[in-house]
Amino acid sequence: MGQPSPSTPDPIPPTHWVSKNDVFISYSRRDKAFVEQLVAQFQALGRDPWIDWDDINKGEDWWKSIQRGIEAADSFVFIISPDSVLSSVCRDEIDHAAKHNKRFLPLLWREGFDMANVHRCISQHNWIFARATDNFQQAFQDLITALDTDLDYVRAHTRLLLRSIEWQHRNQDPSYLLRGTDLADAQTWLSQGISKQPRPTANHSAYITASLNARTTALKARQKAKWIVVLTTVIANLLFVAAGLTLIYWRISTIAEQQVEQTMEETLDGALAGIDGDEFAQLSQLNLAPGQTEPSTNPLYQEHQAWLQTVHQIAPKAFPATYTRNADRKLIMVGDLNRITDPAQASPYHSFITDNLSEMEQGLTDVVINLTPYKNEFGTWVSIYGPIKTQSGQVVGALCLTYDSTYWTNLTDKIKGMMTIAYILAFLWLTLSSWLILRAIQPPSQE
Repeated sequence: MGQPSPSTPDPIPPTHWVSKNDVFISYSRRDKAFVEQLVAQFQALGRDPWIDWDDINKGEDWWKSIQRGIEAADSFVFIISPDSVLSSVCRDEIDHAAKHNKRFLPLLWREGFDMANVHRCISQHNWIFARATDNFQQAFQDLITALDTDLDYVRAHTRLLLRSIEWQHRNQDPSYLLRGTDLADAQTWLSQGISKQPRPTANHSAYITASLNARTTALKARQKAKWIVVLTTVIANLLFVAAGLTLIYWRISTIAEQQVEQTMEETLDGALAGIDGDEFAQLSQLNLAPGQTEPSTNPLYQEHQAWLQTVHQIAPKAFPATYTRNADRKLIMVGDLNRITDPAQASPYHSFITDNLSEMEQGLTDVVINLTPYKNEFGTWVSIYGPIKTQSGQVVGALCLTYDSTYWTNLTDKIKGMMTIAYILAFLWLTLSSWLILRAIQPPSQE
């Protein structure tokens, strides 16, 4: 075409800057008259071939414009003549078209050249003969037929090429990658390109591969975000349920403890009501005859022991005993049900008390409940203590009701067992529901 050889091109502009032509015509200026006739035939069919006298704007870099025209065209028509075969510009145009795997359609117009000078991309394709001695209309029809062969595939080749160039021009900005149906169609097209011409270029492969990788990354990111949301929700629900069940357990335990304490206090109050404090003061000061372990013949003692037995009969889980302070302010036993029911476990009259001294000391002034199980040689127990008072209100001793700890521990164990079942059921339900949710949000494919 007579212009100087092209310099190194600048980055290619976005595709929306490039006008779309279905064919690029490369020719020598000396063949312009023939090319004008060819362009007129194209335009008569409503086609718009890329030609340098129409498609290069004033002030525009001519070589960049030619490059964009070649890239945007579906096919590359080369007008073969002695002048075009030797033209360096035509050769550069052929090289650029070959770089992007364009479909070549050589059109022989004038002979008289050395085949050795013909570019290999031209010589290796079938030529359409449009010499002065040939039927031009038949030649043109053959050209149109070739242009329209496998047209969808060729147009996709051009479209994806332009998008890949734009992506490269934008420094591989991910927002220019293929998505959705476009990406699926591009995958299909790329697989078809194995057996079709023109073949996909390295740009095509890199662009489609980057789009697939971006889709996979996006899927993984979305899936990870969903997992985080679901797992956070599950953990929050687990904590919420655990806190709720713990609160329920604490509340039930508190109510049960209050009911036990109330029962123990009511039993203690009833037992204290049957003890005359003034008589108890006398009983606690009795002296034993030599060899005696208890004042068994004393009416006050007999009446006191009988009352303790009555309390046990009314409340079989309670084992009552009474105690006081001696002149040395030591705690000593007075009455004990076990002297009647189980002498082996009985504490002798006026024997010193060594266990639970703190609670028993407090029991001389106020009602004290100890639900923390304690052990002695006879078992594990819980107790309640309360002062025995005279008619004038003077404290002269205290009543202790001892219960086998199984009375309390069985109740707490039952509550714990029920709450453990509730915890397990809640955990299983949350685990199952979480698994179902995660299954529901799992994408069908992350390829």
